Amino acid sequence: HKFSKGASRKVGQDSEIELNGATFTSNSNNYSINGITIQVTAKTKDDEQVTITTDTDVDAIYKSIKDMFTDYNKLIKSMDEAYNADSSKGYEPLTDDEKSAMTDDEVEKWETKIKDSLLRKDDTLSSIINTMKNDMARSFKVGDKSYSLSSFGIATLGYFNSPENETGVYHIDGNKDDTYTSANTDKLKSMIASDPDTVITFFSQLASQLYKDLGSKMTASLTSSAYTIYNDKQMNTQYSEYNTKISEAEDKVTTWEDYYYSKFSAMESALAKMNAQSSSLTGLFS
Repeated sequence: HKFSKGASRKVGQDSEIELNGATFTSNSNNYSINGITIQVTAKTKDDEQVTITTDTDVDAIYKSIKDMFTDYNKLIKSMDEAYNADSSKGYEPLTDDEKSAMTDDEVEKWETKIKDSLLRKDDTLSSIINTMKNDMARSFKVGDKSYSLSSFGIATLGYFNSPENETGVYHIDGNKDDTYTSANTDKLKSMIASDPDTVITFFSQLASQLYKDLGSKMTASLTSSAYTIYNDKQMNTQYSEYNTKISEAEDKVTTWEDYYYSKFSAMESALAKMNAQSSSLTGLFS
């Protein structure tokens, strides 16, 4: 290849921008910062200010909130179902002999009945449920105004209108996937479009409150590990103690079995000798 005389090679440099006091570099003219894509087209002059204007992605914010309530509703419903489960009175754990006399389906139904009622009227579970429901019902200030979930068209159906174990489930007005509220005016999406900062600030405060209150119930203690709501340390200790007691009881049973086997063996030997002697005596007098 031939090159024109006087041509020179210029080494490229990373581009650099300053955004809100922070400096960013890139090996191209494109930057992705906090979900925003910025394309650099020219070098600014000294002290020249650049303003970035972004459009609100209404659908993305709406989906994020909707997904949050989908997950929350599943959780709170499952907790209410566990707390309000039917009593399993009369259903004791099955012995091996009892299981052998039943079909597999009967055994499964029996054991499921017991498992489903393990957290019935449980105080710890009740405490967590109440904490979550109370936080979701709270109001938070944004600026000089107070907002609650109902301000955004999000509410429960009420005690008398909710299906069983769904008094804590929230419904979004205008949600096309919700048969209960799909026909209502979509207040949430309208507020995201008109005042996204208020929506984002409110839900950030709500999430922080939930995180704080649930976190306080899951702090480490002498009886529980961090991020647990039950006394797992205490349960592990009790489980270990029960296993020890079971092992000791089994050892005692084995000891007594050996004792009685030895005793019966000795008795059998004695009876055999007595029979032999009786036979001998009978022979003498016959």
